[in-house]
Amino acid sequence: MVDHSGNTDFEEVARSFAALWHALAAAGDGARDPQRRNSLLDQVRNALDRGEDRLAGHDVTIIANTFVLEALVHEGAMTEIHRARHRDLDKLHAIKTLRLSQADDPVARRLLLREARIGGAIRHPNVAATETLLRLADGRPALVLEWIERSLADLVLEAPLSVGDITQIIAAILRGLDAIHTAGYVHGDLSLSNLRYRDDNLSQLKIGDFGIALETGGRHRDLDIAFAGRPQFAPPEQLAGEALDGRSDLHAAGLILSVLLDHCPIDHREKTGAIIERLRRFAAELSRPEPQERPENAKAALHLLGGLDRKVPR
Repeated sequence: MVDHSGNTDFEEVARSFAALWHALAAAGDGARDPQRRNSLLDQVRNALDRGEDRLAGHDVTIIANTFVLEALVHEGAMTEIHRARHRDLDKLHAIKTLRLSQADDPVARRLLLREARIGGAIRHPNVAATETLLRLADGRPALVLEWIERSLADLVLEAPLSVGDITQIIAAILRGLDAIHTAGYVHGDLSLSNLRYRDDNLSQLKIGDFGIALETGGRHRDLDIAFAGRPQFAPPEQLAGEALDGRSDLHAAGLILSVLLDHCPIDHREKTGAIIERLRRFAAELSRPEPQERPENAKAALHLLGGLDRKVPR
């Protein structure tokens, strides 16, 4: 019989755990091998995780005995992204894997593995970190990424942007692109949703999603993709299926800058107005139709920006 305080229940659970611990620690009359004991402990922990979740009324998915999937945050044509929590470190990550319907698609699988290699080759404060690649129980590859909750797409919907905000953003994008291009790649898919930040720290904004990145000089048709990218930000050469280089990403950055400036409220102060006009001219220069008319590379574009991220009013 259980009293109102629940003590009898607690004592029964305690006795059960004591018996379980004895079974885990001992094998017959001797001590169990430590490696075997640790393996059994992990199995018990998995069972407890699943049991706790069933009590909450829903199933739990655990990947590689380490990550608990908390929510599906994005579903694309070939892939899906989940928010996941590390069970021991209590740290959030993004896990990107193939949709079940694409699990046997060789092109989709090759692209995800390729994304893992490219992302893993680039380390920079303005590039979202690719952390590791796992295999799910059903054989699908799963890419573990840095979790960065907020995107520029969220930001432009929430509030007007200041000149200082916009200048920090474009400078961060160009620094990230410089690292990507130096590593020998073209991102090929810059968009408001692929530019992410945390804690309102726009200077640490990060470029994410290398799903259709190319080696410099490559074409998407070489990857068996008819078209890849965002039409509203893709440069003419990408829309035409031609070879891409770093200047293709600069075109997208210029169009993104124009969108951000459209969310900047009118400011009649002479200095601020002059900076806005300069940024609009800079956006136009980045997004010129012909690649040879754009800055040579991201480093040259940063030089043209002229250090405005440090000088404009906040």
